[in-house]
Amino acid sequence: MLLALLAVVMLVTAVASVDQPAITTGDYLELAPGNDAGMLRREQGLPNLLKRDRGGYIASAHDGENTKPGEVMTVKIGMYAMNNHNIDLQVPSFEGSGYWWMKWDDKLQTYLKENNLKIWRVMVPINLLKLTRSSDSVFVPTGNSEPLRMKDGSWYITGSYSGVFFVDRIDFRRHPFTSLSLPIMIEADDIALSHNRLHLLPDIKGSGIGQFVHANTAWVNRGLSLITYKHHYDTDFGFGEPASDFSQLVFAVKYASSAWAAFWKVLVPLIIVVAMIAVITKLDTEHFNTRLTLPVSVLLTLVFMQRSNDASLPRLPYLTFLDEVYVVAYILTLVSFIIMLWASRRYYIAINIQDPDLQAIELDKLTKCDDYWPTFTILTGIISLIIAWLTD
Repeated sequence: MLLALLAVVMLVTAVASVDQPAITTGDYLELAPGNDAGMLRREQGLPNLLKRDRGGYIASAHDGENTKPGEVMTVKIGMYAMNNHNIDLQVPSFEGSGYWWMKWDDKLQTYLKENNLKIWRVMVPINLLKLTRSSDSVFVPTGNSEPLRMKDGSWYITGSYSGVFFVDRIDFRRHPFTSLSLPIMIEADDIALSHNRLHLLPDIKGSGIGQFVHANTAWVNRGLSLITYKHHYDTDFGFGEPASDFSQLVFAVKYASSAWAAFWKVLVPLIIVVAMIAVITKLDTEHFNTRLTLPVSVLLTLVFMQRSNDASLPRLPYLTFLDEVYVVAYILTLVSFIIMLWASRRYYIAINIQDPDLQAIELDKLTKCDDYWPTFTILTGIISLIIAWLTD
């Protein structure tokens, strides 16, 4: 036992000595002014990994301090998702299609004309992985490619989008109860259109999601968000000036895994397997061969089940809730195997005692140990799972 404890301590020390902490980056998002208050309140309920700004949902105190009123160009963007499919958690990525529209002011229109630019080629998704084969741009105008002059004096154009997009963050900490946010992150693909010159504004009222967004049976749709951020790059792009900031608009459709499906497909089989460990002592001690081989069989089953449940996930730098459940199951299985070894040895010694009274006392001790084991296993499992859920 002492050697085993020493080996465990040395193993933990070795792992801790080679563990490499993640290096933080100066590239981050801050919440920009002008967002819908109701949308932000809904965003505050998201897990930490789905939040995109560094300091909570608080606008930067320095936002706009170098910008004079009336100098900033604006473009208002609306999005309508028709379908999100081919969700690949290994990359992670998804394929999405839908519609977009933009409204902008005269200053931006003048800038586009002077530089011979098209707005749908300037406003691009920076998390785009690849285009569909039928297009050279993720944003394609529908109908006339020339913008319309609206009654309020603004310029307007609409179109469709289709492409494969990178998912910048997914919260797997409570897997199999997973939260998923599929974003389209739009910025100006023009180094001159920094945050001091151009602001992207969300069209919350018109944006939405279509009926086919609900067609993905593996996920439950949880709504959408359309929020503007200030993207701080940790570089000056070679200008020799302070680090650059750009306005970014994030359109995200939110999904979550079905809790009932996860419970019946993942947790119930795991509970049944672990229950075999809890009731193993209900076998008579004389059947020590079965009592010793059952924990080994359970261990192999747990390894197979964990590999099957994690097959769709990428490699993660942290333990998920399901991983912690399996860790508890592994520990209970190991303890069960050790207890079965101890009980088998004690039973062999007890049956060789010549004094009937002493033999009865020893066998009674084994019976009490067998009676306490199921209660210990169930209480330990419940307490461990509660701690694992609350600490994720």
